[in-house]
Amino acid sequence: MATTSNVLESLKYTYGVNRVLYLFNEESVVYNILSRVKKPVGGRGQFIMPILVQNPGAFSGVSEGGAFPSALQPDTTEATFSLQEYVAVYDVSFKLIQDARNDKFAFQQAVTMLDEGLKRRIFRNLNSDLIGTGKGELFTITGADSSTVVTSAYLPRVEKGMVVDVVDLTDDDAKVGDSLTVEAVDPIARTVDLSGALTGEAAGDYGVIQDTTDVTDGLCLHSNGLIGVVDDANPAAVVGNYGGINRSTAGNEFWKSVVLSNSGTNRPLTEDLLLQALDAAREKGGTQLSHFITNLAIVRRYHEMLAAERFVALSSPSAIGGGFGRKSMGADSKEGATPYEFSGIPIHVDPYFTNNTIVGIDSKHFFLGVGENETPRPISEIFDNVPFFTQTANTTWEVRWYYQMELLSDNPASGVKIEDVAEA
Repeated sequence: MATTSNVLESLKYTYGVNRVLYLFNEESVVYNILSRVKKPVGGRGQFIMPILVQNPGAFSGVSEGGAFPSALQPDTTEATFSLQEYVAVYDVSFKLIQDARNDKFAFQQAVTMLDEGLKRRIFRNLNSDLIGTGKGELFTITGADSSTVVTSAYLPRVEKGMVVDVVDLTDDDAKVGDSLTVEAVDPIARTVDLSGALTGEAAGDYGVIQDTTDVTDGLCLHSNGLIGVVDDANPAAVVGNYGGINRSTAGNEFWKSVVLSNSGTNRPLTEDLLLQALDAAREKGGTQLSHFITNLAIVRRYHEMLAAERFVALSSPSAIGGGFGRKSMGADSKEGATPYEFSGIPIHVDPYFTNNTIVGIDSKHFFLGVGENETPRPISEIFDNVPFFTQTANTTWEVRWYYQMELLSDNPASGVKIEDVAEA
């Protein structure tokens, strides 16, 4: 619980700054891209999407006086989605509220600080779901580390203090690490320091918020993510078929995205590879990509591709305007916008994005389904006659938040995924 001792430093006098500093990456790029288009989903959180998969009628040339061709019948199917519920909570002692709320010299009121911190955690975790496979991956280990420190294949999506399970990739069920606390995160080394060592771990095993992904218990308490939706195979069994449509069934190819892979062997990023992605979305999905999304390392490889475009005019020696490097890398944009584009399509960078992967989407066909409240809100702002502070059996109050969300698409083929892209 949040007590006076927990946040003591934020209540002390200071000559430095006038608010509590936040020293962590708080970007939620993919969430911000997709949240521009939201569809309220009612009826017990159900969303049924009818899809025409075969046009009606027949068209044919005929000889003079010939018979009409037999009419062909249309065919339809439907995708069915259910919203995933999310909740958030923090608690605060009576004493902390009384100690902090009337102190005009405190950095900021304790409840305001806790609210802001909870918002950052909420949006970071929602973003983690949206860039995953539907299983809620927070990190994916690269091998058997045989210690409490594990290495992730991408920038870990966890923070100090979170409690996680590490799940066996082979069955999405067995826990090689159960209810372990994150002691520290090194974003540059891609390491996560856990409160206990893993047992029987292997490359590909992944960390999730505790008790949220488990085949035996029938749990997968996460939204679908881009890596699972933009794919040519079904999500893992623990996640379930996207929209209830089996991509393995003949005739359901319309529900598959194009995946440009290299059989697990990384290769350089090239102009032709990106052109293939554009053409594939046009050929398969009948659309034009609106966004490329990837991580920082791959955008650096794109920067290298532009080296041939650099030149220096020597006719009038002077300082080179702007110098080398880059002006911005998306850190000042909620949607991770960078100075780069390909064929006029902006390239967005999410630092936490899956390694060795680029996803292109047409944002007209990817959107967030939400409940009554478009963004996570305290329950006091959602339901009538519900107080902001909820009483507990102790001398504490709880503040509870609620949200429903699911990543929806009416045309997964309007997205394309490039895998096995070298980052070095």
